[in-house]
Amino acid sequence: MTKTLNGVDYLVVALYAVLVLSAGFVVSRFNKRTSDYFKGGGSIPWGLSAVSLFISGFSAFMFVGASGFAYRNGSAAIVLFSLAAPAYMLGYFVYGRLWRRTRLETPMQFLTRRYSPGTTYFYTLFSVVPNVLVLGISIYTLCVFVATAFGFHSMSFEILGASLSGIQACMLVAGLVLVAYTLLGGLWAVMVTDSLQFIVLFLASLIILPVAYLVLGDGSIGDGVTRLVREAPDGFLGLRLKDRPGLFWAAYGINIILGYNVNWHIAQRYYSVPDERDTRKMAAWCAGLSLLLPLMWILPVLASRVLYPDLASMWPELAEPTEAAFVTLALNVLPHGMLGIIVSAMFAATMSSADTSLNWLAAVVTKDAYVPIRKHISGTAPTERSQLMFGKGSVAVMGIIAIWIAFNMERLGGVFDVHTKANSLYSAPMFIPVILGLVITRTPWWSGVASFGFGVFTIMAVSLIANVTQGLPANSFAALFVDIDLVVLGMDVTRYELQMLTGIIGTTAFFLLSTLGKRRGVAYEARLSAFEKDLATPAFADEAAPPDLRGVRAYRLVGRLAIIIGGMLLLVVFPTVGSEGWSLNLVGALLAIGTGLAILLGTKRLFHNRHHE
Repeated sequence: MTKTLNGVDYLVVALYAVLVLSAGFVVSRFNKRTSDYFKGGGSIPWGLSAVSLFISGFSAFMFVGASGFAYRNGSAAIVLFSLAAPAYMLGYFVYGRLWRRTRLETPMQFLTRRYSPGTTYFYTLFSVVPNVLVLGISIYTLCVFVATAFGFHSMSFEILGASLSGIQACMLVAGLVLVAYTLLGGLWAVMVTDSLQFIVLFLASLIILPVAYLVLGDGSIGDGVTRLVREAPDGFLGLRLKDRPGLFWAAYGINIILGYNVNWHIAQRYYSVPDERDTRKMAAWCAGLSLLLPLMWILPVLASRVLYPDLASMWPELAEPTEAAFVTLALNVLPHGMLGIIVSAMFAATMSSADTSLNWLAAVVTKDAYVPIRKHISGTAPTERSQLMFGKGSVAVMGIIAIWIAFNMERLGGVFDVHTKANSLYSAPMFIPVILGLVITRTPWWSGVASFGFGVFTIMAVSLIANVTQGLPANSFAALFVDIDLVVLGMDVTRYELQMLTGIIGTTAFFLLSTLGKRRGVAYEARLSAFEKDLATPAFADEAAPPDLRGVRAYRLVGRLAIIIGGMLLLVVFPTVGSEGWSLNLVGALLAIGTGLAILLGTKRLFHNRHHE
């Protein structure tokens, strides 16, 4: 019978939440200015930034939706989810360096410098609202699945006189922890907690991978691999995606290139390091991790396909039972204690994505909306203290709204599915003017907004025409979400490929045609010339500047937190001794402690050298 969490697991999860909050308190003293709060003062060590850059792309989706995709499609999922590696290499050669040279304080300042203040306001409107919605959806998705899979969805809790279901209590606690440490520590807290979350995620994946094949092979990893090859469904170990046309690879690949080079949180990581040469190290490490980590969590899911071929009967209450593939494996092969680590890893992955969004959203609202509006009204810019307080208030407000969205998701009905499909309507048009605008500067000030608008219009027009040819409704916005199956030039096309590729082609074509337009306005010429000069000027660290020890202290904090994680697992070894798989808690404890000690030893000399410079 599949296990559920017990008191030991809940203790591990609770202690992990306390650690995350503590990290926020510790690094809150790093923030004296808004530059510290939103970009770490430009002094984030490249190692921390690289880990944060990588892990911020993860969420519970990797353990849920992506695991279900791997369970259904097999080894092709490994290739699909490893496409981030070549995308990061584009950052290695081109975009990491360019983002560092922009010398920004918020991601959307790029739009003001490259295009116009109006472009920034336009993008802010189309970025803040959907991303706060995504925050709420992330909290909701995580907690609904965790509550269902681990058996406390039917429980009720009394919190401050209010009766909450297990799912609601989960959303409240997860949301408040997320808001608290992001509000307190700013980008430094995000970096430290992301690093801790990477350690937890890596630890959980490192243990469950060999254990999955030991179970599959009745004690032999080799026999487990042999059994997978022998009993896997036909085509499961090939490179063909189930129910996905060949064009899906192209559409998804281009989307990954955009997402991993010019998404706003990607830009923030690159321009927050001291030296543009650090961006190459970041991109190279992320590319390597993008090849390694998908293997570590997808390979166990492939074993789960053979071990649990009928997940529908095991999880009848889930709309998509295959999404329980990873967690089903964990519940059946891991001991209590390690299960708490798995839950923590799921929370960690989601929080690392959500805290990143909260921080850059607050930066945009503060620097790109509050400051210019306040300056326009009063004639003077707000003080650093006022900006810092407004930024923290923005984190709190947006976090509370996200929690409210999570609480009301069921009543809103279908928001997650609608938002996912709607995102394909504007994500490519939004980011193509960014990825092209960094390398092609010979366009007028209006080219960003106009390209965005033309791309969205083209997507909608082509989609509605496709509906008419298929005899589907074409008289409402909802018609853009109806599934379609087309054959274009001999190639199968579904709604996703149609909208993504149409948006890519339409937006790119319009942007390139806009290079024929003339620049107008003295202010625009001056602004763009200054921007082009920055892009041509290397952004190296100031060797004469006094050493910033915050980065070293952040490394040391991560090392100590990893050791505490190991200590937590050591504590749960004793009550689990004698139970099946109890030794895995000991292995996990030793790995966590070893990782923490390695980090501390590696930074000891660095701290000594910088302290005496």
